[in-house]
Amino acid sequence: MRSNCEIFELGKEMACDTLVPYYDMGISCGLPNEMGDVPPELMAVPGVLTMGLNVSFVRAQGDSMIGVNIHDGDLLMVETTSHFRNQDIVAAKINGADVLKSYYMDEYGRHWLVPSNDRYDSILLTEDMDIKFVGRMVWNMQRDVHESVSNIRQSIERYLEKNGETLEKKQVMLTREEVERALISIGPRVKKGRHWLGPCRVLMDCGYVPRSRYDLFCELVCCVLPDHEHLPEEAELRRMAVDCFSKPFKTWSDEKAPVHGQHYLGYYNAGAAMLKELPSNSQKLP
Repeated sequence: MRSNCEIFELGKEMACDTLVPYYDMGISCGLPNEMGDVPPELMAVPGVLTMGLNVSFVRAQGDSMIGVNIHDGDLLMVETTSHFRNQDIVAAKINGADVLKSYYMDEYGRHWLVPSNDRYDSILLTEDMDIKFVGRMVWNMQRDVHESVSNIRQSIERYLEKNGETLEKKQVMLTREEVERALISIGPRVKKGRHWLGPCRVLMDCGYVPRSRYDLFCELVCCVLPDHEHLPEEAELRRMAVDCFSKPFKTWSDEKAPVHGQHYLGYYNAGAAMLKELPSNSQKLP
């Protein structure tokens, strides 16, 4: 166990009274780097540093984030969470490899992990990837960190141009603003958390939410309607996504659903309301 408070340049009057996991191998700030299941050490730190959050310390590895002032060897504090905002610097596993990048959801609903070094390409997250978000960086213990939307968008545009596309060419029917407006409108009509499966299926059919990414839909609703009385839960949506509920919304029917009657209508009416609130150009669902 490490117990050297000097690493944080804190005065002796602050007791190192909190044990936090410390991964000395590092997290890749370059190309994805397989870390494996390496057991952490425990580091004793002043409790004030953790701010009551569930955190761990890791070493940055590589140079893809130097544009935001994260350098090879920097000690990073990472909060374990699955809730992010645009520009949050997140730790994630992609096909089992650990990376540290800026998270960004563009106006067409695409999800990205973006480096801050022109030598590296942005990563467009797709449904065929095995993706697990581990947490978000709270603090770089060595230096201040700053990210900008303009830098993120420039990196994304370089990626699209490299692949013969532009932001305008790869249009997803819905924008973030349109989806948020629809969610806010139907919110009062959703009376049970699991009924969000209807709106979720509609957004998957539109291509706004990748298929089977119920976690991303739940994060979206929690972000747009954080005070809603009946927020969706990923496990519950996955449990109910069977029979016709796992298929395009326009194919749903009472007799083919896992629930019937008034129970079925709770799901169907929420989805129908979402579809009605979306712009007319998104109505061409499969």
